[in-house]
Amino acid sequence: MEPEDKKALDLEAGEGACSDPGAGSEERKSPDAGVKGKEETSPVAGEKGGEEKDPDAGEKDKEEKSSRKKLFMKWAKRIFLVVVAIFLVRYFYKNIDAYRNLDIRIDWGIFCIAVLFYFAYKVTLASLWHYLTYLNGCAISYPEALTAYLYSILGKYIPGKVFMLLARIPPYDEQGKSIAKVTVCFFLENICTLLGAAFLFLVSLFFFPNDLLKQYQWAAIGLVIAFFICINPKIINFFLKYLGKLFKKDNLQIPISYMQMIKVVALFVLNWMVSGTGFYLLSRSIYPVPWSEYPYAAGVFGISCIIGILAVFAPSGIGVREGIMVMGLGLIMPEQYAVIISIVSRLWMSVSELILIGIAWIVNRIRKTGKKPGAGQENSSDTDAGQQKNSD
Repeated sequence: MEPEDKKALDLEAGEGACSDPGAGSEERKSPDAGVKGKEETSPVAGEKGGEEKDPDAGEKDKEEKSSRKKLFMKWAKRIFLVVVAIFLVRYFYKNIDAYRNLDIRIDWGIFCIAVLFYFAYKVTLASLWHYLTYLNGCAISYPEALTAYLYSILGKYIPGKVFMLLARIPPYDEQGKSIAKVTVCFFLENICTLLGAAFLFLVSLFFFPNDLLKQYQWAAIGLVIAFFICINPKIINFFLKYLGKLFKKDNLQIPISYMQMIKVVALFVLNWMVSGTGFYLLSRSIYPVPWSEYPYAAGVFGISCIIGILAVFAPSGIGVREGIMVMGLGLIMPEQYAVIISIVSRLWMSVSELILIGIAWIVNRIRKTGKKPGAGQENSSDTDAGQQKNSD
């Protein structure tokens, strides 16, 4: 064979080797093998292995927890009302003989005006509560706050002031408001209530119709000065800080300035003057108390309420408040009339509060009836129809 033919044969053999698809197959991995490997590690395999999670499971758990919470709150409210009813019936049953044996003549015109003053006092107190929650950044709508406050009044008829707070929390919790902030507002409300009543009593001492307390007037002036020092938010926050550590709460602080605090306490003092006026008119409807003794009578009501609030063991200060009232009024009238007024004042407050709670319940039911889903859907459909006409 000639050399040229031999070279041509060698070139054809090389081209055939290069074009052979099976060459080097043992060293290279087939792309199908890679796909199979991926399929083996595919998340579908994990799902088939039982690791699949339902995305709606979390929502179902939340719905179940919400329904359980609503059911719990529903029964808690019922139990709360039953306990309040038991304590009220127990109190009036124990004192029914005292009410039957009352031999008095009441000027019903003045008495009704006294009831209206107490209504105004409670509604204003609820408004001040709403103002405090507004300052602390945990407010709800005014009608809801007013209803929550009036409902919580029932809690004071159970020993332990905590039931008033527990009865007030649910509407705030439902709207996602901070429970710690609501608790601070409750604490601040009680401080302002006590300070307002104390200030009213201290001022009333200057109108005391007897020379017995004249030697203590300078002490009263000193207490008034101490009063304005103690309402400094820095002092209050100092005690709230340690209270927060005790209950493991970090945000138990009042975020208001000293001038705002003076303004708030001044509003509480004015509101105490409203209730003191109502109490004076109540006393005057039973015994002819002169107008010159009006400030003192209002101050006696204030100090009796303070001690009644501090008497945690007594539901609504029952018994304690009446005892202080008899001691104070006994200096300006016969003791038998002081006893009668102290007994009637309990009815004056309790019946007035129950009437207000009843009115709040009726108004709340009307509001809820007016917010039926059907009404909103009808309005929205009417709006859509109007928009469609305008577009046509």
